[in-house]
Formats: sequence, C-alpha cells, structure tokens
Amino acid sequence: MRFTVYAGATVAAFTLAACGSQPQSQQVASLTTANNGTATSSPSTSDNAERPQLRMDSSQADVNAAWHNYNVCLKDNGHVMLRGDGTDQHAGPGAPGGGAGADNPDMQDTSPASVNATKACRNKLPLQPPELDQSRNPHYLDQYHAYMTCLTSHGAQVHATDPFGSGWTYDDGVTQRLNQDQFSQVDHDCQLSSFRLS
Repeated sequence: MRFTVYAGATVAAFTLAACGSQPQSQQVASLTTANNGTATSSPSTSDNAERPQLRMDSSQADVNAAWHNYNVCLKDNGHVMLRGDGTDQHAGPGAPGGGAGADNPDMQDTSPASVNATKACRNKLPLQPPELDQSRNPHYLDQYHAYMTCLTSHGAQVHATDPFGSGWTYDDGVTQRLNQDQFSQVDHDCQLSSFRLS
C-alpha cells in the first residue's frame, strides 16, 4: 500500500488511517487516509469557496462525511464506481448496487461520464487542511520529515517515496508491528504534532 499526498485540488481525503478506515479502494492510501480518490481536473480558485474545508483537527466522522458526500455526488452524476470486488460498474442514477465498495469512484476511469461527473461535483471535493498543502505551507518539507520520523519512531514500518514529501509506502517484506487501529492513532498523532502553519 502506498500513501500519497495530493496537492491543491487533486487531494485525497486526509484521514489519518492509511489502511482503510475509509470505504475506498485499498490500492493507495493518502494523506487523508485511505484512498478516497482524486479529482481528474483542478477546480479554479473561485470554486474553492464552495468546497468543504477539512482541518487538521477534523474528526474522522467529519472527514468521512465530506468524502461520502463527494462520492455520492459522483455516483449520482454517472461516475464509474468500483464494486466490492474491485471491478468497475456504471453506477449512475438508478444503477444496481455492486457490493460493499459500490459507492467508491474508480478515479482511474477517464470515460466522458466520469469526467463530466467529476466536473459536476467540483464544489463537493473536500479541500485538504492548508498545513498539508505544500503551496500554502512554506515549511511543508521540513514538517514532512518530522512526520516520517514520528511515524517510524512509533513503530510504523514505512519509508518515504520520491519525490520526498509526495507520500510513503510500507517497508517490503516485513510484518507490520501496528494493527490498523494502532497505526491510525499513530498517524493521527504524528500529523497533528508535525504539520502546522507558522
């Protein structure tokens, strides 16, 4: 699993639990936990005023609700969705359910329906906390270093990916010492202690 930081409008949810507390595909974990998808086009600055703004101290319930609303909008507007088994389904209005993962958008799909749905739902795409936006936080890379150090010092067996500050991945060939709940707590605590605007 890989944790990826998305800047600006192409962010993923900042959920703090990289192993799947979000109901999304488990291929990539992002700085807002699991894979909540990214926008295929960047909303303009004027669109940002309507978008939900996540904060470093947002509760997991608030983060989940923001991403759920975005995913529902995508589905209602005809975005291709993932089934619980990871296969695609067209899940527009009135489409049959596809299992546990049916409300998760396939963010790799670039069909006209999915592109149009992404555009229609721009105003619902959650904004990452400004602390996690490298263009708004001049100390982001130093703080990312502190974040990675915090994770590993608390038992997370992970390492940064290139370019530095873009994400992390689990160490290969090791059994993780932390279970999902423990990792979630460590990730949450390390993010809060490492990232800040100054």
